[in-house]
Amino acid sequence: MTMVTETPRVALVTGAGRGIGEAIARALASVGHAVAVCDIDQGSAESVALAIVGDHGDGSAIGVGIDVTDSVSVRSAFAQVAERLGAVSILVNNAGVISVAPVVSLDESDWDRIMAVNAKGPFLCSREALPFMVQQGWGRIVNIASDAAKTAEPYIAHYSASKFAVVGLTQSIALEHAANGVTANAICPAITDTAMMTQLAEQMSAADPAGGDTAAWRREFVREIPMMRPMGTDDIAATCLFLVSEGAQAISGQALNVSGAHEVH
Repeated sequence: MTMVTETPRVALVTGAGRGIGEAIARALASVGHAVAVCDIDQGSAESVALAIVGDHGDGSAIGVGIDVTDSVSVRSAFAQVAERLGAVSILVNNAGVISVAPVVSLDESDWDRIMAVNAKGPFLCSREALPFMVQQGWGRIVNIASDAAKTAEPYIAHYSASKFAVVGLTQSIALEHAANGVTANAICPAITDTAMMTQLAEQMSAADPAGGDTAAWRREFVREIPMMRPMGTDDIAATCLFLVSEGAQAISGQALNVSGAHEVH
């Protein structure tokens, strides 16, 4: 088998100020891509970018503030990246939020917030990135969904619905741009060892009529995974690296589980 040489590209990663997004940004930089570390917390984005520059040198990363729910902010972020690094050809839509509530007491504003960040955000960023990709005749979009986009869970109907939407968006982009050299795929992680895992455990503990504590809920999350461990951020980053590689050029429209066999469909 002939090994394919990777061409350095310009990548933009949302929600990259910590957690999965940070791990993906660092992984992309490690194989030679220039990375725009984007986050609503601009300070966190700049801190991660500075660390990447320290590891890989000038031009390897920049930090950019972005509100993925605001088309003006998205357009501005892409313009900054184009000016400082070049046109984006790899987009990783990672920014996401979660909360816990049964449907009967789910506040409309919370539904709107979750849908705006998790579903509208990938739409706005993809819409901005696609013209650059089509013009170049090459592009990779990776959307970080969830295994809750395959099988819903109680008390996170709004989160699950938003991630189902991400998978649908992914499939449509893949079909629309298959002839343009652009692929679009989703990664569907199980519970991952990040701040969001702790937040979810705290919220489930607060909502638990039996009064289960945060540590008990963390153990419960892990117990449900056949591999008996949460996913690591590096698990997701490694999968993302493959999906944006030349070796994945025939893979598009897929929602790939990274779930320790928690989800097998």
